[in-house]
Amino acid sequence: MNKNIFLSVILCSLFFTPLTTQANDKVETVYHAQKYQQVCKDKTQGAQVSFAYRGIIWNGTCEPQFFATTKNAPIKGDEAELNSICATNANTKSINIEGKEIKGKCALGFVAPHPK
Repeated sequence: MNKNIFLSVILCSLFFTPLTTQANDKVETVYHAQKYQQVCKDKTQGAQVSFAYRGIIWNGTCEPQFFATTKNAPIKGDEAELNSICATNANTKSINIEGKEIKGKCALGFVAPHPK
């Protein structure tokens, strides 16, 4: 009987493990500028927002940030310049990230909570 229980545990773990790893396999690299702007449409700065994306509930606020208009811009979403440039100049049309000039604009978008 112990053999059957042990075999059942192994089979269950083999069956369910791939499901859990596939659901959140790209969480670290998620940056979807259009989605970030969409959830803040018709909201004000500081408004609390939540939305589902890639099987995760994202909670945060709407804050001004830089969004690239250049396709395939090398942005991960965690660059400090994205938030800081709009605080100093809301009319900026380009920023420099890792030596590359990226054209875009400041707009209200989703920002995850982070320590100050």
